[in-house]
Amino acid sequence: MRIVLSVCLLFVGQCAAQAQPYWNQFRGPQGNGQTDATGLPVEFGEKQNLTWKTPIPGKAWASPVIWENQIWLANATEDGKRLSAVCVDLKSGEVLHDVLVFEVAEPEFCHPTNSYASCTPFVESGRVYLHYGTYGTACLDTKTGEKLWERRDLHCDHFRGPASSPLVEGDLLYLTYDGIDIQYVVALNKHTGTTVWQKDRNINYGT
Repeated sequence: MRIVLSVCLLFVGQCAAQAQPYWNQFRGPQGNGQTDATGLPVEFGEKQNLTWKTPIPGKAWASPVIWENQIWLANATEDGKRLSAVCVDLKSGEVLHDVLVFEVAEPEFCHPTNSYASCTPFVESGRVYLHYGTYGTACLDTKTGEKLWERRDLHCDHFRGPASSPLVEGDLLYLTYDGIDIQYVVALNKHTGTTVWQKDRNINYGT
């Protein structure tokens, strides 16, 4: 079954006018899901507070991220065999890049309520970092869509599919692998993708 994602850009004018920090990572620039912007619409519909709408085939639960005039999204086919990145023009909704990042011969099981592209990208000036858990991590040039580096040697058994989003601080890209088999955090050099350090951690179950 083909699922179509619709990217609907809302209140572009309001956000741009107030010069808020770019929404460049999971839950926004501070990672708390909050913004200081005011006067934003609270009601939406097919013809209400909608600037544009762009259909994008695929299945992905990752949040869109924004830097300057670009919106980046992680995407995947429903079967998880093709993992991609899509860049959309902020003002027009035009697809600027549609990059096949990884192909996966035999994807692990993914729960129906999850997707193979549930990790929200991290974007900054000139670079976007895409993470698909055990299937790989890559850095793309935001201008050309060219892949600058990739890692496909960091693994775990996600059990129900990947979901941990990457984080950049300084020169480091942080990745979390919480598998049912192993759990660890790894810091990569964001410029080269090489491992700076890796720390194993214990699994903890909440009640």
